[in-house]
Amino acid sequence: MMNSYTNIHDALGNEYLKRIISDTIEASNDLGIDFFGIGALARNIWYVENDKPPRGTKDVDFGVYIPIEDIYLKLKSKLIQEYKYIQSEEDAFCLISPDGIPVDFLPFGDIENQSKVIIDGKGLTTIKLDGFEEVYKKGIRTVDLGEGQVINICTVPSIVLLKLIAFDDRPEYRSKDPLDISSIINDFPHIESDLLWVEYGYLYDKDISHEEIGVIVLGNEVGKLVCENKDLLNRVLRIVQDGLDLKSRLTERMIIDSDNETISQKQHLLELFKEGVENQCR
Repeated sequence: MMNSYTNIHDALGNEYLKRIISDTIEASNDLGIDFFGIGALARNIWYVENDKPPRGTKDVDFGVYIPIEDIYLKLKSKLIQEYKYIQSEEDAFCLISPDGIPVDFLPFGDIENQSKVIIDGKGLTTIKLDGFEEVYKKGIRTVDLGEGQVINICTVPSIVLLKLIAFDDRPEYRSKDPLDISSIINDFPHIESDLLWVEYGYLYDKDISHEEIGVIVLGNEVGKLVCENKDLLNRVLRIVQDGLDLKSRLTERMIIDSDNETISQKQHLLELFKEGVENQCR
């Protein structure tokens, strides 16, 4: 585990991340707010924990549990006034760090009204955050980044869940999400092989490969997050089915190497993933 590095921060190679996390920890603690890392941050931590290079990104995304809008506004105001962040002109949920890094603070919880969060501001002011409550309750883990920083981040199944939903919400802006999902599907069977053998050993009775079993297991693990929320479960299954039926561009955009990968191969992986979700939620 990270034999070449003294801590996760070193392995991530993002010189600005330490300050952003420190600022967020301090501001959130002062206001009694829970937050967790999502998206590229959680994905890259998973990679470096397993001796794989992180994929390049500058954006940082946090889910923040907010009871009322006033608390969310206080968080943003505190970061702006005391930590020198700047409000994005294009996205009311995004602040720009003093080093120029976009940081999304995505509020969920009681602040939501009819599954939406609407706040005052410029640009994007309304978002839907389906799945965040389920991830907060069942899909986060604690990680020590080194140098005294300990935070909660999404588990890998949570990353996949939130990326499926984010792509479905705004496919024209979220073209990288299917690529990230595809990379995770490729790496999950090998990085999480112990999970496959210990908890899902019965799947090896099937006449399928270790890699295919890994995709089914990933679906099972996502199923654990959504089974109790039938609307969310049905949405996930619909997103995947739209990809299978080519009603969306999900499958097409999962292709990482167009010379060696085909849409039919990606459809097969989505079928296996869907099988895992359905197995878990029967």
